[in-house]
Amino acid sequence: MLLAILLILLQTGTTDSQISLTTEWSERRQIFLWIASFASFAVKVPMVPVHIWSPEAHVEAPTAGSVILAGIPSKLGTHGFLRFSIPMFPEATLRSTPFIYTPSAIAIIYTSSTTLRQIDLKKIIAYSPVAHMNLVTISMFSRAAAVRSPILSYGHTRPKHVCRACDTSTY
Repeated sequence: MLLAILLILLQTGTTDSQISLTTEWSERRQIFLWIASFASFAVKVPMVPVHIWSPEAHVEAPTAGSVILAGIPSKLGTHGFLRFSIPMFPEATLRSTPFIYTPSAIAIIYTSSTTLRQIDLKKIIAYSPVAHMNLVTISMFSRAAAVRSPILSYGHTRPKHVCRACDTSTY
């Protein structure tokens, strides 16, 4: 991401997002910048294969830390996609849509089945958001549903906070 920001700074002379949104990028440059921003936002969403940190962090964190992890980083990743990657690099986004759909669909199936196998409630609450956030990611990159993905993203945290608040014994 730092390389992408530096490249944007060198080409436009500023890091102002409004100017960057109106800048015309070559297709090669768009693809490079999209990959650089995708790498950083995918970790935060969390997307497969860079999702491993999320369940481990939820399991190891105390209740308050787990609530913060659920509420902030994954939303920052989806916000980054919606605010920067998709509008700034539209051609690269269209070209990479199959690349997004495939790992996200695999992640939904894999993490859902992993969630079903867990016996510890804290691990269930830790693994289930990965599947949900990959559903949000599929929604973001489908042009028809781009309006609904922030709603899905927000809906991701409400039930989880209630579960954490009700079952403090596992934390």
